[in-house]
Amino acid sequence: MDLVTTITLALALSVIFGIVFSKLKIPVLLGYIVTGVVVSHFVRLNSEDTEHLREIAEYGIVFLMFLIGVEFSFNKMRQMKQEVVFFGSMQLALSMALFFVGNYYFFGFGLHASLIIASALSLSSTAIVLKYLKDSRQIETGYGKSSVGILIMQDIAVIPILLMIAMMSNKDLVLSEMLLHTFISIAILLFVLFFPGKYLAKKILRFTAGMNTDEIFVAAVLLIVLGSSLISSYSGFSTSLGAFLAGMVISNTPYRYQVESVLVNFRDILLGVFFITIGMQVKLDFLMHYFFPIAILIVCTMLGKTLVVYAFLRFFCGDRIALKTALSLSQIGEFSFAVFLIASSHQVLNLKPEGGFIQYILPQGFLESITPEEIYQFLTLMVIFSMVATPFILEKLENLTNFTLTKLHILTEPTQQDLPSTTTDLRNHYIVCGYGNVGQEIVKKLQEHGKEYVAIDNNPTNVRSGLDKGDNVIFANLLYGNIFHQIGLQECAGVIIAIDSVYETRSIYDKIRTLAPACKIFTRMNAQGKKDGIDWLDFSAVIDEPSEIANMIVRVAIAQEEQ
Repeated sequence: MDLVTTITLALALSVIFGIVFSKLKIPVLLGYIVTGVVVSHFVRLNSEDTEHLREIAEYGIVFLMFLIGVEFSFNKMRQMKQEVVFFGSMQLALSMALFFVGNYYFFGFGLHASLIIASALSLSSTAIVLKYLKDSRQIETGYGKSSVGILIMQDIAVIPILLMIAMMSNKDLVLSEMLLHTFISIAILLFVLFFPGKYLAKKILRFTAGMNTDEIFVAAVLLIVLGSSLISSYSGFSTSLGAFLAGMVISNTPYRYQVESVLVNFRDILLGVFFITIGMQVKLDFLMHYFFPIAILIVCTMLGKTLVVYAFLRFFCGDRIALKTALSLSQIGEFSFAVFLIASSHQVLNLKPEGGFIQYILPQGFLESITPEEIYQFLTLMVIFSMVATPFILEKLENLTNFTLTKLHILTEPTQQDLPSTTTDLRNHYIVCGYGNVGQEIVKKLQEHGKEYVAIDNNPTNVRSGLDKGDNVIFANLLYGNIFHQIGLQECAGVIIAIDSVYETRSIYDKIRTLAPACKIFTRMNAQGKKDGIDWLDFSAVIDEPSEIANMIVRVAIAQEEQ
């Protein structure tokens, strides 16, 4: 079966399993993994095709990291020094120490293999955890910030891990030369992405937004994401790290919300492909044969990671945030596949145990009967099924936290640290659709009455004008993406549509009624609107412009006549 047919089959199965899993209230992510398992069972792809699929799928993580970068401005990153540098370093150091001891002394692996496995097991899943935090709007909570900070540090740590593998494979390499090369690469990456990128990206987005053509704007956004990830890759870093830095560059521009709306669908589709490729690595016969040993190893690994993070984090964030963070990061991450693959290609991952305490527990001759290829499959399945368990843990995170803290007799109430704090989490605010002449007057009146609001417009000139005046206005196309979710539609006091186009007014009305049926919607109606039946829609109030203007003019005329 050729690659195109295989992809078509995978997409068809992913839709079917996605619908079924959604109806059963099982995370859809698992539907993608099951799709991969089914496809790999019936279709035999060659190694080249599998590698192509994996390369494409990894861009799901790239888009995800870019969107996370958009959430984090440079000021916010400076405020998160503790989460990124300290928490991230502590998590990596303590987790690696724990897993190194286990691999070296308990399982009896060699020094190099123990270090590599410990490094890989210490990493967590950027794809799953960040997607959940973003979709559930919990990035700005206490545990969300801690989780994101640690994940960012893990992404950075992939570089020294790969350097360590290179040193193991080449005894002639000098550590000082490798470190110098790394620092030069970092300097080049920061210089290219931060300084010219900051102004170049803003100019590109401003120019393409001004053309009022969505296709060109989408192409420009894709260029920025893919370009930054390639620059990072050529500098020796992960593609996702470059995308994250580019997202931070975009975060302070008025185009960030429209950029998010454009990329969210690309992210979800490619993440789906990524998890399909994960499922394709499962060997069902091996899984069935060693199911219980694999399950025990997964539980021990996830429990160990949870205890390590909770043990040190509770002294800085309190028990609740520490435990929620620890549970969120308990899985093994997708970058572990890359670490195992590169170590194997460099021939430094010797997976033949050389002793250890486990030989006194298992039946005699059992360790000798297991081949390095089987141990590699053990590690692969541990990564996959720890990731499979994660959506269930995240969905029940609050219940698991409460249960555990209750059993430990240290249950505490949520603190303000653990609650959202972003300006997009407004409550009882007004959403003003359109920031033209009428929209600006509406904003002025809302300000006079002391009402919270957020205005949206897809005209960059209007947006720049509003920002210069200090108004809370963002650049976005209301008909594209999930912008209403990001600006708190469910929590708003009402939506005021101040747009001339009857078609856009009707489209926005339909979208709001779909997302929030009980939301109050206000609009104005001109002669064309009346002709097209705007007044027949279920608006909370419709201001008839011709009628209201006529009333005002007549009222003023009569008042002056009576003077």
